[in-house]
Amino acid sequence: MQQPVDRTATPYVLLQLSLVTGLTLLPHGMNLTLAVNLYLILLLGWRIASLRLPRIKPGRWLLLLATLGGVLLVYTQYRTLIGRDAGVALLAVMLLLKVMEANKQRDIYVSVFIAYFVLVTHFLFNQSLLLSLYLLLVMVCLTALLLEINRVTASPRPYQPLIKTLLITLQAFPIALILFVVFPRITQPLWSLGNSATAMTGLSDRVTPGAISQLIESAEVAFRAEFKQSPPVAEQRYWRGLVLWDTDGYSWYTDPRQPLAGGSPEITMRGESYVYNIFLEPHNRTWLYSLDLPISAPTRTRLSRDFQLWMEKPLTRPLRYTGHSATDYRTPELSLDMRQRALRLSDNLTQRQRDLVSRWQATASNDSQLVEMALGFFNSNPFIYTLTPPVYLNNPIDEFLFEGREGFCEHYATSFTQLMRLAGIPARLVVGYQGGEYNQLGDYFIVRQYDAHAWSEVWLAQQGWVRVDPTAAVAPERVRYSIRSDFGEEGSPALFRTDNGGVVSSLFRQLGLALDNANVQWRHWVIGYSREHQFSLMRGLGFDFLSPTQWSLITTGMIAASLLIVGLRITWQGKRRATPIQAVYRRFCRRLSRLGIDRLPYEGPIDFATRASRRRPDLAAQIQRITALYIRLRYGPHGGEADRRAFTTQVRLFRPPRRYRKLNG
Repeated sequence: MQQPVDRTATPYVLLQLSLVTGLTLLPHGMNLTLAVNLYLILLLGWRIASLRLPRIKPGRWLLLLATLGGVLLVYTQYRTLIGRDAGVALLAVMLLLKVMEANKQRDIYVSVFIAYFVLVTHFLFNQSLLLSLYLLLVMVCLTALLLEINRVTASPRPYQPLIKTLLITLQAFPIALILFVVFPRITQPLWSLGNSATAMTGLSDRVTPGAISQLIESAEVAFRAEFKQSPPVAEQRYWRGLVLWDTDGYSWYTDPRQPLAGGSPEITMRGESYVYNIFLEPHNRTWLYSLDLPISAPTRTRLSRDFQLWMEKPLTRPLRYTGHSATDYRTPELSLDMRQRALRLSDNLTQRQRDLVSRWQATASNDSQLVEMALGFFNSNPFIYTLTPPVYLNNPIDEFLFEGREGFCEHYATSFTQLMRLAGIPARLVVGYQGGEYNQLGDYFIVRQYDAHAWSEVWLAQQGWVRVDPTAAVAPERVRYSIRSDFGEEGSPALFRTDNGGVVSSLFRQLGLALDNANVQWRHWVIGYSREHQFSLMRGLGFDFLSPTQWSLITTGMIAASLLIVGLRITWQGKRRATPIQAVYRRFCRRLSRLGIDRLPYEGPIDFATRASRRRPDLAAQIQRITALYIRLRYGPHGGEADRRAFTTQVRLFRPPRRYRKLNG
């Protein structure tokens, strides 16, 4: 009677399962709450410790309490068990609980299959190239674990299952590539469904003192810009976002109850225009960014009277659009409603603000001269452009102008705008980004959150709306160089990156740019590979005349050809890579075949030897000796040189007669 096979997993295999499960969940550490992360770490540490100390392994009732506690924790953290965040958190808890109770080979199968599903959930949060490569490596580790538990004996070297899995993955790559390129695309990737942008950061629609300076701490990418011709100089790379018309003396905003009436604006260009592509990261807002000043609106967007680009819904996933802008222009005459709104003042004006503007008005002969005098005021007085401005509580603009004189771009822009309105010059506040880091590898600019900026626009006769950046009067380096994140003490002047910072710093910078370019190409050609890209590729190859049925037949044929090539390669390698022991055993099988005893495809060495011995009892002793040596050399942990010589010699001497005569006793 055949003995039952013991399917209990060894502690070493369970440790491998625990470690690879930890690697599977590791990227979710940035997506789950702190409490859920701590609970997952507790479960994983408990599982690993129980492998060394079996007495602390949880029993059935303790696992039940841990399960109920995990479900309750997820519910208290997310107030639901449904949705992307709560669902992924619950799945992560269930995976580790399954790993905790794993004992048999069947438990490992279930755990690995759940881990495969968890790998896919990472794409609900991020689809970057580095994450994809990491998840591919984890997938290889999971599959290698499945290969290992199906072996009769453990692999002599831990890396052998990994190498075999990598070879299997490479063999499957041609089929995956064919399906990716040729198979009909859906309108959007499945992993974008349910994406949320609640945790995304960026510019707000309300500017208060210190609001923009807080973004300096973030190096997150806001968007990337690719010009179709020579880009404008740094002094002209102002990326327009929002126009803020209203103020309460402390904050600047645009009152939604007072929308601007009228259609799209028109401008007169006085120089060349620029066409560019914007790759905008999701920010959960409805506005887009454009080079100052946009001429037209991209597809499915609108351009307002104050030259803002708007979408119908908040942006919750990356967007690529084409912009068309001019940096030298003249805007049309100012309407009455816009003039009145651009001259509206807050209630906290002080007498020293009025006296300052009165002195300018007494000297200036026109509005342009008055603007220059205001810029001269910032330039000639001891103002400091700093990343750590003090907090102005009572009257921010007045305290900044006459007392603190330490501020970031929003301090200069808001105070300048208010002074212009006080002088009778229509003015408004604009927020967006300025500059950007050029990536020569991909020929595009990277605009990060620390490039956030605020400036003013004033309306001058014969010119229209004119951009004025009062920050440049205090720190002209701001429009030419990136800001360094050396904050220093409160009120310390901002520092700028005027050079590469040495060999090591330059090397890391180039590496970062190379990774960013690789990620951009990944998102463009893989993540962003849409139905339009597929049709464009087919047209380029001259295959756009084929019907869907023909395309299906071609796809099936290409996959069949790939499978045939892989199958032939496996067969060829199996024959080519036969070991010397296998080659000698095959010679032994061929000599038995001459006697009419053919080895069946599914027959193992022991079964074959048993059947052959029954057919030829006179050869039974030789057959059993040769088979025993072969099994010892082929499947045993070690094979001695003496056994190899004995095996080779006995097969060489094995030359049985074709006819068998049974002897009478």
